[in-house]
Amino acid sequence: MTGFDFVDTIIVRSVEKGTKIIREPAKSMKWAGKEFKESQEANLRKIGGLRISAKGTSKIELTKMYRTTIPSFDGHYISSRRGTELLRL
Repeated sequence: MTGFDFVDTIIVRSVEKGTKIIREPAKSMKWAGKEFKESQEANLRKIGGLRISAKGTSKIELTKMYRTTIPSFDGHYISSRRGTELLRL
């Protein structure tokens, strides 16, 4: 069984100032998930040791700020069908 990528088939239609219509294929969005984390890390590497002001008069380097991690759900169970069926990930 092969997968089908719908992003290649979706056409985005946008109107520019009410006079021009632009049609282009949809681009993948990097606002969540693994792609977002990778782009965020790349941006932090570009910035380097930039310091921002925090609460009060203290300053924090962006590279030393807390980063969230995406948890792994391997081996966990999820319930479906009103809790009558368990699926193992």
